[in-house]
Amino acid sequence: MDLVKDRIDSIKIKAKQLALKVERLEKENEFLNKKIKQLETKQSNIHIAQVSSQSPVASNEAKSEGKDAKSVKKLKKEVSQYIKEIDRCIEWMKGV
Repeated sequence: MDLVKDRIDSIKIKAKQLALKVERLEKENEFLNKKIKQLETKQSNIHIAQVSSQSPVASNEAKSEGKDAKSVKKLKKEVSQYIKEIDRCIEWMKGV
């Protein structure tokens, strides 16, 4: 009987840990999505400035646009990885 109770307690602890992890990942996902939107907006503004003017300032902004595009790709990759991790956790919970 104690073995069953210990197993149930262990499952409850794992479920709570998983719930906390999912909550943390959802918050981080939300933060990263906001960051992606900010970077996309910035990238759009840089492109508009570059098209409207070929001044040295626009040229410098265009150079930073390439760096921003890499940041957006990196953030999208991180968000995708977090989603996969959440899916694995959900599948794990279904098996428990």
